[in-house]
Amino acid sequence: MLAAVGVVVATTGGDDGDSAAKKPPAADPSLAEAADDPLGEGKTYTKVPEGCELVKAATVARLAPGAECEPSQFDNATMPAMITRMPRWKWPSGAADGPQNLNVHLTVGPHAAGMFDMQKKSAEEALKDVRDVTDSRPLDGLGEKAHVVHGVDREPFDLAGAKVIVSDGNATFTVELGYHPQRSGLSERQAVDGVVAAARDVLAALA
Repeated sequence: MLAAVGVVVATTGGDDGDSAAKKPPAADPSLAEAADDPLGEGKTYTKVPEGCELVKAATVARLAPGAECEPSQFDNATMPAMITRMPRWKWPSGAADGPQNLNVHLTVGPHAAGMFDMQKKSAEEALKDVRDVTDSRPLDGLGEKAHVVHGVDREPFDLAGAKVIVSDGNATFTVELGYHPQRSGLSERQAVDGVVAAARDVLAALA
């Protein structure tokens, strides 16, 4: 009788050892966070003002004085899980010291961050047959990542452009200034600083 009890005890002890060996490891907290945030996004913006409200009037006045904002037909469009704004501040027709046009292209949505590299490549290469890139570099302190590109047309063309690409959380956008270097009186530095200032306006307008 005692021997039988001993066998039962030994068998029970063996089962406990097997259960402990088969017990799954504790869950990694970082995996749970990744599941909640599958795209690795930071901030999640849910409120976006009208397109013409994205850049402050004072900023527009410095870059393109007299330009009037034209909202895009997509500015009020309702699309699942995505918000788009594409306003344009257009130089008055016939103005002697133009043209100076300011464009914003904003996308807010779960896949917006993936557009950053595409927008950067486009800014550097889209006009490579007629325009020389004079500045292309990353920027610190503007969203999660940002890059600015400036280019000048080759003759017989005579325009220049500065463009900044910004990604922050679930928002990616560009701010672009097209201008005439001689007639506008803007230097390359002023144009670049101007689009960066406008980009800061856009970030401040999001919530």
